[in-house]
Amino acid sequence: MQLKTNVLYSAKMIEDRVSSLAQQIQQSYPKDEKPIICLCVLRGAVLFFADLMKKMDDERIRFDFITLSSYESTSTTGNIKLVQDLRSDVKDAHVLIVEDIIDSGYTLRYLKDYFADKQASDVKVVTLLDKPMARKVDIKPDFTAFVLERPAFIVGYGLDLDQKYRNIDCIMEVIE
Repeated sequence: MQLKTNVLYSAKMIEDRVSSLAQQIQQSYPKDEKPIICLCVLRGAVLFFADLMKKMDDERIRFDFITLSSYESTSTTGNIKLVQDLRSDVKDAHVLIVEDIIDSGYTLRYLKDYFADKQASDVKVVTLLDKPMARKVDIKPDFTAFVLERPAFIVGYGLDLDQKYRNIDCIMEVIE
């Protein structure tokens, strides 16, 4: 069965927006000695994370990765599980969470609380896609590449449907 899709954001649109976001993010950090721990939320954010990090020019940047689970097939359960923890000590560090998509907000709320408990200096969030109409908790990203104004299931550029379509270089809406 062929997946029916509609391209929402082309590879060029994504590339341009990622460059712009990298500049905004860099300008938001004070010029201090604290490391900036850039945290990729695996697996969906990996392509966005890689492209964003290539555009950022700051010797304080450190990479780390975390894996959480809250989805079963195409829907969020709201029950967040820490599958793989990060390795970095974030105490007194700037933390930049790099997410693929924020919908319910449960994962983001979990992460912000998690890093507050670990005494991070500050926690900022950048997301590739924001779905504010799906929000279940009152939380907003600091930086957003694209806002989805209507309900849609998205694949491509790291986002999947049952682990498929992550490698597509654009962002597509699945048409039912």
